[in-house]
Amino acid sequence: MILSPAKINLSLKIKTKLKNGYHFLSSHVFFLNLYDKILIKESVKDCLRIIGPFGYLLNLENDNNLITKTLEFCRNSQLTNNKFSITLEKNIPVSSGLGGGSANSASIIRYFLNTKKINDVEKIIQLSKSLGADVPACIYSKPIFMEGIGERISFINLKENLDIGIVLINPYVQLSTKTVFNKWLPGSKMESEKRIMFINTLQDFLDISNIGNDLEKPAIKIVRKINFILKLFKKSSSCLKFGMSGSGPTCYGIFSNKKIAVEFKNNILLSKEFKNLWVWAGGVLSNSKKRDLILPINYN
Repeated sequence: MILSPAKINLSLKIKTKLKNGYHFLSSHVFFLNLYDKILIKESVKDCLRIIGPFGYLLNLENDNNLITKTLEFCRNSQLTNNKFSITLEKNIPVSSGLGGGSANSASIIRYFLNTKKINDVEKIIQLSKSLGADVPACIYSKPIFMEGIGERISFINLKENLDIGIVLINPYVQLSTKTVFNKWLPGSKMESEKRIMFINTLQDFLDISNIGNDLEKPAIKIVRKINFILKLFKKSSSCLKFGMSGSGPTCYGIFSNKKIAVEFKNNILLSKEFKNLWVWAGGVLSNSKKRDLILPINYN
């Protein structure tokens, strides 16, 4: 079994839209101890089985799905010559701003990078952006400052054993990344990018969230319930900071530790008013004992 960790964009600033339709942006990305799980074994042909709470939202009949594309990418990159049977346990909401699909693709690539000696790992990682702009960052699954269209990556130094609580709330709505980006309009002035590359305290984490997410307003225009979720975090005295991850609609709240985050989650789940919300509580991946199951690649 290999794990595909979800990511959150703790900040996301857009500089401009490029002629090719992509957007030039900067973003602080962190990975969480929320995982899809993948079982992979050799087979006479490629086949995919999807289970888990969000598995019903993915189309098994589509031969053009991202996992099939990723296997083909791995064969074209000479990471393997074989066919595989893959079972995906889908625990991360689909089209949610949490990078689940990119994480699945990245986990398969990372699996083959760890099972075969490759001379130019960095080249393959850069080529993987053809599968999705977030895939290179997800291959590393480390705290990252991402620039350009996602291909320029710098590692963030996160202090070990820093207990930061995270709550995610999703309104059970799928939101197309492309649709949200198309709704974005440049502001009256371009803000200079802000980099915070060392996270030694909880306050450093909060400072990154203060940078904001330029896609939040366009996403709210499409899914009004995002605003409801943000107000829910705002009303809580234990929530220190909140925002929307990526292109949404999943929103995050930051708490002083995981215990308080879990208490907040449990209180929400007790209320009938919030029964139609998906709620998760946990922490950042670097503090997780399951780090070894992410199969970290050697990037030094």
